[in-house]
Amino acid sequence: MDEFVKMLKEAFGDRLISVGRHNIGVTSFLNKNGVFVVLDRVSADDLFKVKRIYVKFKKRFSTPLVVDREFFDRSSDVFCMEMLELKENGEVVYGEDLIKDIEVDDENLRRQIEYELRSKLLILKGAFIDLPLDRKVIDDIAYRSMYNFLLILRNLLRLKGKLINDATLIEVFEEEFGIKLDAFKTLRDTPKMPFEKLLEVFKGYLEEVDGLVKIADKILD
Repeated sequence: MDEFVKMLKEAFGDRLISVGRHNIGVTSFLNKNGVFVVLDRVSADDLFKVKRIYVKFKKRFSTPLVVDREFFDRSSDVFCMEMLELKENGEVVYGEDLIKDIEVDDENLRRQIEYELRSKLLILKGAFIDLPLDRKVIDDIAYRSMYNFLLILRNLLRLKGKLINDATLIEVFEEEFGIKLDAFKTLRDTPKMPFEKLLEVFKGYLEEVDGLVKIADKILD
């Protein structure tokens, strides 16, 4: 991380406001840590500069989030779950700490959860119908979507007064809402499995996500 920050400082100088890591909490088993880069402003040329630096660190970090200072103030009413994830599962390694004071309104959080659940379920079903049934495709749509659904589980529990930030998230959700999420747990615990089993697990995963929509309807009403 030190070398990444050093190269950013050389490229942007005083324009570099903050650098940090995120995705270091309950969802980190799904993907590499991410990084966020805060500049005084963000132009297309700035993105090209970050891109050239990031190439060297691609195996260590997921795609950088490159934003300006105002992003954190403007986005907390729209990207509620993501902002909370930055605040609670992120850390600043250089510059100003712009994530510690992030605040999210519960009503905005409710609206985002409802929208994300329904839209992600439609996307998931569409991808299953449209894309080839091979290992890479099913792996991609299952594991990539699971990041979003784990954030949703975490924030549905938040609305019930429980903040879970460790590997017990799925089990606590099952107990709280009386639902079985066996496919979620299998995907969490078994990164590689025979393709036929993966297909069966994915079918169960779709059904469990559909059940989450019904649970959310009751919580969010």
